[in-house]
Amino acid sequence: MKSLFIILIVAAVALALTNPSEADFREHVRQKEGIAGTVGLAVADLISGGKKGGIQRDNFLVASKFYVGGDGVLPREDVAWGIAGQFIEIKK
Repeated sequence: MKSLFIILIVAAVALALTNPSEADFREHVRQKEGIAGTVGLAVADLISGGKKGGIQRDNFLVASKFYVGGDGVLPREDVAWGIAGQFIEIKK
């Protein structure tokens, strides 16, 4: 039982250390979408008007949910989950 608890703690720490940031998600979009993704991020940043930018993140320590908008100008739209350095896009 003690070893199971230690394994769970180590797994949680590993997930927390590899939890992707907003910058990681922006780079993922740029690599996947190319110039269209870069322009889309720039437009979202301009339209949002906030200091945080168009892409924002809900951090759950071991995973993150990335979303666009939610600040009044753009309606909130969840776009992806990030866990262990990987991104899982949310289908509409």
